[in-house]
Amino acid sequence: MQIAMTAMAVTAGMVFSLTTAIFVEELIFGQVLRLFAAHQTQIDERR
Repeated sequence: MQIAMTAMAVTAGMVFSLTTAIFVEELIFGQVLRLFAAHQTQIDERR
């Protein structure tokens, strides 16, 4: 029973870590890509 509880805790920790990493990555690179896309549209509008 303790092995099952340990496995569940490890799995939950890994899922939480992956979710947090994806969220932070989207915050960082999502903003960078949004800024790049905005800069690209400004260049297109000038032409």
